[in-house]
Amino acid sequence: MSQVKPFTETAVRHYPKVELHCHLDGSISLAALRKMAAVTGATLPADDADLRQLVTAPLDTVSLIDYLKRFQVVTDLMQTPEQLRIAGYDMVQTAAEDGIIYLETRFAPAIFTEKGLSIKEALAATLAGLHEGTKHFGIPVNAIVCAMRDRPLAECIEVFQTAAEFADQGVVGLDFAGDEFNHPALELADAVKAGLATGLPFTLHAGEAGPVDNVAVSLTMGAKRIGHGVHMSGFPATIQQAKRAGATIEMCPTSNVQTKAVNGYENFPLSEFLSAGLKVTINTDDRTVSNVTLTDEFVTLHEKFGLNWSLMEQLTLNAIDGAFIDDAAKAKLREKVHAASVGTN
Repeated sequence: MSQVKPFTETAVRHYPKVELHCHLDGSISLAALRKMAAVTGATLPADDADLRQLVTAPLDTVSLIDYLKRFQVVTDLMQTPEQLRIAGYDMVQTAAEDGIIYLETRFAPAIFTEKGLSIKEALAATLAGLHEGTKHFGIPVNAIVCAMRDRPLAECIEVFQTAAEFADQGVVGLDFAGDEFNHPALELADAVKAGLATGLPFTLHAGEAGPVDNVAVSLTMGAKRIGHGVHMSGFPATIQQAKRAGATIEMCPTSNVQTKAVNGYENFPLSEFLSAGLKVTINTDDRTVSNVTLTDEFVTLHEKFGLNWSLMEQLTLNAIDGAFIDDAAKAKLREKVHAASVGTN
């Protein structure tokens, strides 16, 4: 009888993982931020500890809005093609170091246009960095293009239509990010309709800073995946709606505790959602802002909830099922996961 492999950080890091909810601008390494600053001669704190404090949210962040303030320093450094290329490449490198075999990173190109780039130029430069990283590290990384909830709907529609021009170059889905509390899902309906008309699928941030209603509306509008969704907790009708829709739920434990989407790990509804039969996945949300890796997230869930190899395998297979890629690509990823799972159960 073979022994079960111990659930250690090293073992988890080497396990083939899949991530679906990871914001590029919230996940750039300190080394890459310094390279990006050098492109335009921007000044950053000389000490890494000081720089990390500037771009990382503490565990006792007041709210999502407070958490989002950490992004401004970073997005100021994402305004030239070279800076965006560095950022894209870095995203693949950190994914490779974390034992990820497939990643969908998301970003809002309209934020990268403050110094004159067009949405199309911003998209092209970021994708070039991702492709360069994939070529070097062998990790397939695709892009989900976000519009921002607080921006004019006309711009959001332009973002989605421009994103569709890159559907054969690594753009696999669309999303709305930003201030969910003040901009509920219903406000986004016209832009979502225009986005769906391009043929690209949607994942929508819902039920994170806003109420459960946003999840229900997002599903009704045709979202295939829900970002966060924790405010479905205690609302079985919406949970059942998500289950009937076959929606994938992109859960982000550390981020949710930080932004007060949930009040502590003890209130994180992982067990509730799994028991209800939802297609749950685990994600970092923002690697740098939350100072976390996907390995860290699984180790924390092991410590807090007793997550074992069998559940980690199921969560990873859920992520593969929910990925915005074709069946052949999913089959290859499943093979890697099944091979790695031998001896863990």
